[in-house]
Amino acid sequence: MKKIFTLIAVALAVTSVNAQSIWKAAEFDLSTATETELSEGCYGGGTADAPDTSIPLTIKTSTITAVVDGITMTGLSTPNSLSKKDVEDGKTQVYWELKGKKADDENPNDALITEDCTPQFAQYLMPKGNPGFQHWEFYELNSDGDEVFRAYDTYWEPGATAMPAKGAYYKFAASKSGSLRVGIYGNKNQNPTYIVDEASLTPLAPANVKVSIYYQNTSFVYEGSAEEGTAKYFNVGPMAEDYVLQHTNGVTQNRPVLGYLDFSVEAGKTYWLFNPKSQIGIYGFQFTAGTDGISDIAADKAAISEKTFNLAGQQVSNGFRGIVVKNGKKFIK
Repeated sequence: MKKIFTLIAVALAVTSVNAQSIWKAAEFDLSTATETELSEGCYGGGTADAPDTSIPLTIKTSTITAVVDGITMTGLSTPNSLSKKDVEDGKTQVYWELKGKKADDENPNDALITEDCTPQFAQYLMPKGNPGFQHWEFYELNSDGDEVFRAYDTYWEPGATAMPAKGAYYKFAASKSGSLRVGIYGNKNQNPTYIVDEASLTPLAPANVKVSIYYQNTSFVYEGSAEEGTAKYFNVGPMAEDYVLQHTNGVTQNRPVLGYLDFSVEAGKTYWLFNPKSQIGIYGFQFTAGTDGISDIAADKAAISEKTFNLAGQQVSNGFRGIVVKNGKKFIK
């Protein structure tokens, strides 16, 4: 009897192994965002070519935090300062914008709420600012003699010895190993998008990042119909070697993209997601925890549909007798 209860307890543990945690930007309370001031690497003068480091500048940044089982996400938005004209017009600083129609809208137009998308997202948060090390702002006269506000940055590139302190980026700190799927809106597709291992300061290899994306021409392009729920991704496969979320015909366009990035994470590591010269909006993310001893069950969904495993995650033959896992379900043979 004791042996039977032990087997049942282990079997119940298997059912929770592949538990998924989902965070949606549409449900996030922006009032919980915090504002801080940045001054390091920020300057209030210079030219298009270089900052005037003798003139200090303080800019504000906004941080959001999302916590699910296994993952803590930190998002940063650092817009340029308001220009004198903006201040005169009474404008206030906007850090995050919730964009897209709600899932229950009478005329939803977002491809990520179709049946082909898992999980389904309707709206995304768009931050501001470019991730970089130096930021400088100044005024100059244009050809008409008008004073024009300018802002420039130095951008992060692979090989850098530090991570950017400002701009628009997301950090995913993993307390468990598993797989992470992030729903993103890429503002400009011709610039590279990196997922960087914080410890090594190295982008994940393109072969280790799966993209499932649509891209925008005059409207978002996909096979099938979003209205009928039959839309299909235009590009599915490993990220391009140049880290650009381009579509399958290999043409890199200055067009937005939306869709999913999938990659594995290790417990104790932190991963940065950003586009150095543009902004990445976030719909949300889904984290699927790995396993202890039966990780191959969670990692290979194709294998699950074809093979049978024991509770240790080992493939077994048809002659095996005991509790088995097949197609994500438990059976007693």
